Amino acid sequence: MTRFVSTLLTASMILLLVACSTAYAQTEPATSEEPVKSQTMIIPKFGEILQLEIKDQAESEAFRGLKLEKRFTRRLPNFFSQVVTTVQRDKIYDIQAAYFEPLEILTLRLERLKAERDAQIEAVLDANQKAKVEALVKDAAERRAANRAANATDADAN
Repeated sequence: MTRFVSTLLTASMILLLVACSTAYAQTEPATSEEPVKSQTMIIPKFGEILQLEIKDQAESEAFRGLKLEKRFTRRLPNFFSQVVTTVQRDKIYDIQAAYFEPLEILTLRLERLKAERDAQIEAVLDANQKAKVEALVKDAAERRAANRAANATDADAN
């Protein structure tokens, strides 16, 4: 009896979801009366950024020099050492080595893109706003340092 009821409930839920999705699909999207205003800053689409970065990666000597700073270290994921054989261990190390260099290059590219983004964001602010932000950052750093010092003294007291 309970199996019948659960099957019936499941079937009714599916029918309800299908009915809602078809009703939602038939509604027309809302249209805005105002035309969309174009912004002064042109933000490239992801595909354009990716193409530029691929070109830049191929041509840039800086990436080749930076990626050599960090060396690949052979390390199994957590708990794998308890279950893998030596053959599996070597295959895992080979896989990790194959992915190491591309991941390092992507990490460097990501750091550079974040720095460019942050520079563009900061360029939006005027001089007074920049000064206020710098003061807020400095105050927050001082509060964190004070909290760390207080926590260290509490830990020493215990």
